[in-house]
Amino acid sequence: MPRNVSRTKLGYYPLPPAEGARLRRLLDFETGASAVDPCAGTGAALHQLTEGALVEKHAVELDAGRAAVASASGIATIHGNLFDTMGKSESFSFLYLNPPYDSEIGLADNKRMEYLFLEHKFRWLVEGGVLLMVVPQERLDSAIPLLAGNFTDLRISRLTDPEAARFDQVALFRVRKRIRGEHYDRNRSQLVEMIWRSPMPVI
Repeated sequence: MPRNVSRTKLGYYPLPPAEGARLRRLLDFETGASAVDPCAGTGAALHQLTEGALVEKHAVELDAGRAAVASASGIATIHGNLFDTMGKSESFSFLYLNPPYDSEIGLADNKRMEYLFLEHKFRWLVEGGVLLMVVPQERLDSAIPLLAGNFTDLRISRLTDPEAARFDQVALFRVRKRIRGEHYDRNRSQLVEMIWRSPMPVI
C-alpha cells in the first residue's frame, strides 16, 4: 500500500534557527562539497548549515509551496515524494536528515519514517561523507543496526531550543564507512551507550 502523503506533510518540524547556528559551527566543508536535504521544507536549514561555504545544494520536498520556496532560494529542488525519487549512490558529501516524525501506513510492519528516510537515502553519501540526523532520541534505537554497519565516528548531542526540547530532539553526526565483523559489534555497543547515556551532552 502506498505511504500516506497527507500524514507525511503533517510531520514537518523545521530546525530552530538557534540550533542551526550551533550545528553550523561543528561542520567544515571543503570547496566544491555537495549537500542534500531529502526533507527540505523551505530550504532554510540547509542554507544555514552550509552558510559561508561553497557548497552545491540539493533537496527533495513533498509540499509544493515549500519546494517552490527552496528552489527560488537557489537550491536544486525536486518537488515530490522522497521514496519515488531516484538518485545515484555516493553523490553527496553531506546528508542532512530531519525526517517526518510519523509512521508509514500499510497492511503490516509499519516502520517509522525516521528510519525509512535513513534506510532509503544513506547510500547517497560518499565514503567518508557526513550524516547529520535530527530526530527524537527514542527514534534512534531502531536505526542502530544500520548505523553500526555503515557509519563510524559517532557524535550525538541534545538540542536545547524549547521547540526542539518539546520533541526530545538530538543531533547525531556520523561518517559513512562500511563496518564488518568484530568492528561492527564494537561500533554497535558504542552506539547504544552513547544514544542512551545520561545526561546527554548538549551542543
